[in-house]
Amino acid sequence: MKKYSNKKSYLSFLLVALFSLTFLSSCGEKEPTTPEEKKAALDKKRSELMELQGQIAQLESDLGETAKKEDRSKLVETMPVKSETFNHYIEVQGTVESDKNVNVLPEMPATIVSLKVKEGQRVSKGQVIATLDAGTFNKQIAELETQLSLAATVYEKRKRLWEQKIGSEIEYLQSQNQKESLENSIATLKQQMRKSVVTSPISGTIDEVYAKQGEIANPAAPIVRVINVSDVQLVADVSENYLSAVTKGDKVKVFFNALGTEMEQKVSFVGQTINTANRTFKIQIDLPNKEGKIKPNLVGTVKINDFQKENTIAIPTNLIQIGTDGNKFLYVVKEEAGKKIAKKVVVKTGMSYEGSTVVEEGLSADDQIISKGYNEVVDGENIRFAKS
Repeated sequence: MKKYSNKKSYLSFLLVALFSLTFLSSCGEKEPTTPEEKKAALDKKRSELMELQGQIAQLESDLGETAKKEDRSKLVETMPVKSETFNHYIEVQGTVESDKNVNVLPEMPATIVSLKVKEGQRVSKGQVIATLDAGTFNKQIAELETQLSLAATVYEKRKRLWEQKIGSEIEYLQSQNQKESLENSIATLKQQMRKSVVTSPISGTIDEVYAKQGEIANPAAPIVRVINVSDVQLVADVSENYLSAVTKGDKVKVFFNALGTEMEQKVSFVGQTINTANRTFKIQIDLPNKEGKIKPNLVGTVKINDFQKENTIAIPTNLIQIGTDGNKFLYVVKEEAGKKIAKKVVVKTGMSYEGSTVVEEGLSADDQIISKGYNEVVDGENIRFAKS
């Protein structure tokens, strides 16, 4: 029998022989006519086909094993080890507050004669917000001024007589006391009447109007709320575990998810007491807000840098695997016998933050880490690199 150089050629020969045998058989054999002859012919063809299929399957299996032996290298991607500065942050939520957020209340009960502002209106400090009915004060002042006119006349006459040693001193003093008492009463009423004009204590924006014209103003109920958000503060509660990590003047990152903005500011205040209910202390960060986008009660995230290490190796956390023995490891590229192989390296890790982990032991600056395909290789396996 003719010898073939490889199994692939022999497989091709078997296929050709199958077709040839089928063709010759069909030419040399008598065509079956009866059902019995047809059944016998079919069984014979099936037997021949099964024998050839068995030989083909064996050859395909042999060829597959040969291919595996020829190239068992895995396709991977790598990344270099780099020294960098690693930062770890603690994150706490805070709420925006404003110390210029005031409710304007009247100082006396009276009917609101006119309301001078509306929501959204800008006002200055001292600007009139509303006027209250002061009719009662005007009547009282008018009456007292009439009495004061008479009292002043009596006083002047008593004074002249007393200077001439006419009359009694007690009459002179009584007239003087009457005049001064009326003057004080009028001054008090005028002071009270000034309270009928309600003004804004700060410059800002009318955020809400609570009262309506014609209603009775009450010192216990605000008429409007005025707010100035040009300068606001973010106030947050930090766990007492981080008391030594935060000091006044430290730089922190403030992120507002609702606005999609992040800024770097300094801690302006650190609380001196620990809240016994939740074991936290308070910090405050002053925020510039000239455009007014940051609103009171808005929730923000404060990122506080509690750990920093320079010239350290930090790698993506997902590259670190844990073995059955509990040790952490990853794969690096090594060269053995002129071939690139995957080498399992046990590492000691440190802190992690946002998908990056410090490797304290196990890696050197000239290592190449397998960054893709790392979960498909085994220790000592040949590897090849994906083309960039």
